[in-house]
Amino acid sequence: MIKKRLKPLKYGKNILEVIFLKRKKKMKPGKKIFISFFIALSLWILGFYLYGTYQNIDINGNNYTAERLQSTDGVQTVEKIEEESKNIADILEETTKKVVGISKLKDAGNTILSKSTESELGLGTGFIVTSDGYIVSNEHVTGEKFSKCYITLENGNNYDGTVIWSDKDLDLSIVKIKGKDLPYVTLGDSSNIRVGETVYAIRKSNRI
Repeated sequence: MIKKRLKPLKYGKNILEVIFLKRKKKMKPGKKIFISFFIALSLWILGFYLYGTYQNIDINGNNYTAERLQSTDGVQTVEKIEEESKNIADILEETTKKVVGISKLKDAGNTILSKSTESELGLGTGFIVTSDGYIVSNEHVTGEKFSKCYITLENGNNYDGTVIWSDKDLDLSIVKIKGKDLPYVTLGDSSNIRVGETVYAIRKSNRI
């Protein structure tokens, strides 16, 4: 097959070059101006919209409420544990000064050969609730109303005590000693106690 050669056109250009040149016609000045104006107008509208949106945002902090989604208050650190431990130790040390030892016998515990039972000795503890010597304890420790018992304070001072009130069903009693300016515990409100709270028991040891 004989390939026909493209005939040269005017000015020495073939048909492919002519087609390319037709597509590459210059854009009219009026059309350029219209496109430029359209782009500028679009940008102006967009800028005006963004400005208006920003102006309508209320950044006054008084109109907002903070909501804690995740608290870090419960995070345990070494410093926090040490501080809590020190606070507890301080409370226990201070409260121990207000706890007393109680016995029904003056010489209870002086000999390991004593045949008296613990119930007869009445070994136990109580705590001072007033500065003038009122003490709360258990009836099985102090005995019934008008019974005599013997009180030893944390500093080693000894007092004769008299049971002025007792209740067998509650196993509670109140003892009075002749004292003044005694350290005493501040009673709390039992209605504020919740199941699961930590409780610390303090007792005064009696040597037997």
